[in-house]
Amino acid sequence: MKKLLSITLLFLIFSCSDTNEVGNSPLETIVEPISISKEAYIYTLGEVMIKWTAFKHSAKAQVGGVFKSSIVEGFTESVDLNNSVSGVTFKIPVNSTSTNDTVRDYKIVNSFFKTMVNTDFITGKIISLNNNGTGLLSISMNNSQVEKKFNWKMDQSTREIYIKTSIDVLNWGAQSSLDALNEVCLEQHTGPDGKNVLWPNVDITVIVDL
Repeated sequence: MKKLLSITLLFLIFSCSDTNEVGNSPLETIVEPISISKEAYIYTLGEVMIKWTAFKHSAKAQVGGVFKSSIVEGFTESVDLNNSVSGVTFKIPVNSTSTNDTVRDYKIVNSFFKTMVNTDFITGKIISLNNNGTGLLSISMNNSQVEKKFNWKMDQSTREIYIKTSIDVLNWGAQSSLDALNEVCLEQHTGPDGKNVLWPNVDITVIVDL
């Protein structure tokens, strides 16, 4: 949802007196001052897209997916982006995982997420958003909460904010869940070198329409 800047300009209104020469009196000019009213852009929460990229094989072949659903709370409509975003909480149903492969989606949900403790949802909070393009958030899953730094940038033409970070699922104690997923995807995770590798690293990109 976009709110465009509205700018109202009251143009110069001026009038000149007739050229009445009374002695050497100069031409009199009356100029009305310019009055400018400007409404600042107000950030409002629109569509949220969450993308992730995992890696398999020794060469780190990419496997991409999205979470098709998320619940965002605590967003404040404001002219200040920091005020709007800082303190926002999110809740992501893990069964909304989609890789455009239903068999793979089932394995990710049931062999990875469902083998964790209390992880029907990934939850978290935006702790801070800094003007230098960095920020801090917390992510909770498998009964563990971890704080992560992130980078962000704003597309001024579309008013979309891009938040990017990388996580290591081992920081959430998810080694057994990673192994369980690797076991049911043994053939897919075996690369040309014959090695079976599923990396614990995941890149995350969140795109928010403001």
